[in-house]
Amino acid sequence: TSLPRHQHRLLAGSRNPRRPAPMAAAASTATLSGCARAPPSTLISSPSSTRLAPFASRSRPRRLRAAAAAATLREVCSGRVPDHVLQRAEDVGYISPTEVQEQSLPVLLSGQDCILHAQTGSGKTLAYLLAVFSAIDVGRSSVQALVIVPTRELGIQVTKVARLLAAKTCNVMALLDGGMLTRQKSWLKAEPPAIIVATVASLCQMVEKRAFSLGSIKILVIDEVDFIFGSSKQVNSLRKILNSYTAASSRQTIFASASIPQHNRFVHDCVQHKWTKSDVVHVHVNPVQPMPSHLHHTYVICSKKERLHVLLSLLERDAPKSVII
Repeated sequence: TSLPRHQHRLLAGSRNPRRPAPMAAAASTATLSGCARAPPSTLISSPSSTRLAPFASRSRPRRLRAAAAAATLREVCSGRVPDHVLQRAEDVGYISPTEVQEQSLPVLLSGQDCILHAQTGSGKTLAYLLAVFSAIDVGRSSVQALVIVPTRELGIQVTKVARLLAAKTCNVMALLDGGMLTRQKSWLKAEPPAIIVATVASLCQMVEKRAFSLGSIKILVIDEVDFIFGSSKQVNSLRKILNSYTAASSRQTIFASASIPQHNRFVHDCVQHKWTKSDVVHVHVNPVQPMPSHLHHTYVICSKKERLHVLLSLLERDAPKSVII
């Protein structure tokens, strides 16, 4: 049983992760252990997704890992990401890049537009955030990077990771809650953040109120792009962001998703509608298996009345280190 693909990501550390016993009822669970990192660890994972037919024309072939020692994350970034950001990544356990990071970072750090297409738990979030920190100038007092997410929950997790990597060297602001926008408007004018993580609705509301300008944007990331484009409520606003508020020619654009329906058509539309530059690169890492080995999905069938009791009993009995319910 897979989770709804737009639900939140989990940033969790675990020295000795273990597979939990089945969780309760209609709610499914996913447990995260380790992947391409050194303990103690911090894992960024992305929402679950449905599997689609393999991409044909622009996908990159899977790389076979050499028997020799693989390059470290620091070596892959090769001086193009600030040292303090790489140090923070290493401090929380990111030593070796995942396959999607190894394939996408040379493209992302060169400033090219990119469609980042890889499975759940593959490390897409860290890849595009490293590109964000590579692009911004912390000495400038302006909004330079924008990460758009489909849900508040996902935005909270992405903001948490961005702040962890920033280590207070720059301001990361989350525009996710309509009730906070009035207060955030004054903050934006007083001290513009270098990085904004926002839902489509909150971002458009702030731009229309002229709380800040997107004219200084260097890099734009749309996370879970297929989910946003699949929402009739969000797609029109997203088109404004892509075409009216900012111009593809003056920014780096990154689309990230675990599943992109009709990939060939989507790449064509990106260029045709000027959402990206014409030389956009589609990095598609085909998974060996539908889900990463460190994600375990379980479920229990019981009556609705018993659901909460069963869930609490299992959590108390097994005490999983990290879990999404």
